[in-house]
Amino acid sequence: MTRQRDTQRKRLYAAEAIYLGTTKQLDDIFEVQKLVTKVWKSKRVQAAFPAMMPNSVPYVGDGRGRRNAGGDRRGIYMPIWSRSEGIVLHELAHTMAERVFGSSYEHKSWHGWEFCSVYLKLVLYIHGRDSHDLLKKGMKLHRVRFTAPRKRKPLDPETRAALIARLSVYNGTAATEAAA
Repeated sequence: MTRQRDTQRKRLYAAEAIYLGTTKQLDDIFEVQKLVTKVWKSKRVQAAFPAMMPNSVPYVGDGRGRRNAGGDRRGIYMPIWSRSEGIVLHELAHTMAERVFGSSYEHKSWHGWEFCSVYLKLVLYIHGRDSHDLLKKGMKLHRVRFTAPRKRKPLDPETRAALIARLSVYNGTAATEAAA
């Protein structure tokens, strides 16, 4: 089975543009590894994602031969241009989302609400409330989903019948108005 279409990617990139402009640039791959280890060992991150913690610290690759930064279950891959704290957290959120949500995440879109919820928590725990609020504001502005969809209550038979009757009345009047 393939992944769902990634409908939020473009909106998420637009939403995080301001936040990424406020993050520190990292000099080399060793600083990236240091940041990933710091995030992984953080008590707040460990408390928020206990199912993920028995796993080892993600691998950090230097991203040679890649145009884009990337993250998967094993680790993150960071070309030279992408080595900033914000982008590292973004890619690390991919790794964490795959490890936290497991097989249920394998067929979801890469930038779906599961990823965005992990990403927001990482930004809160590592960069603080101001950066979190800035990113969340951008997500709301660009209509990026970052919470689980609400479950709808099933309709009882009486309410369902009333709604169907109202709809049929509307459709009947709309059809006669269109014919006139």
